[in-house]
Amino acid sequence: MGQYYKVVNTTKKQVMNPHSFGSGAKLMEFSSDRMSIMQGLAILLADGNGRGGGDLRSENPLVGSWAGDSIVIAGDYGDEGKFVQDEKVNLYREANDYEDISFKVIEVLCDDPWWKQDYYENWESQDFSDWHEERQAFKEKLFGKQLVTK
Repeated sequence: MGQYYKVVNTTKKQVMNPHSFGSGAKLMEFSSDRMSIMQGLAILLADGNGRGGGDLRSENPLVGSWAGDSIVIAGDYGDEGKFVQDEKVNLYREANDYEDISFKVIEVLCDDPWWKQDYYENWESQDFSDWHEERQAFKEKLFGKQLVTK
């Protein structure tokens, strides 16, 4: 079946889930996906955003908020007791109790008009539907309900 991953900030007790970004949760699925969680991680870790061309066009304080923190890409087969206090659980499981900021990060990415347009066009290519109900509701919140007119 394979191992699934989450991006976990152990300092702030926050987490991002690849599925929220529309990516697979296996390491090689989300690490090479164009509209992926890795872009979200990059903006969270960015120090000095907004000072040059090619930066994310956003003043949101979430940008750079993970810079300097302890970050782990935690797998569901990860070692129990590593990065956590309870020796009977692993970080992947413990992160279920952390704040999931995935959709907040996607909203920040959407501050950039190019990224938002690309995100919309990706959704459009799927006939404005999404198998992930929470992600579908999020897209409808961002863009309104879209109707397929084919």
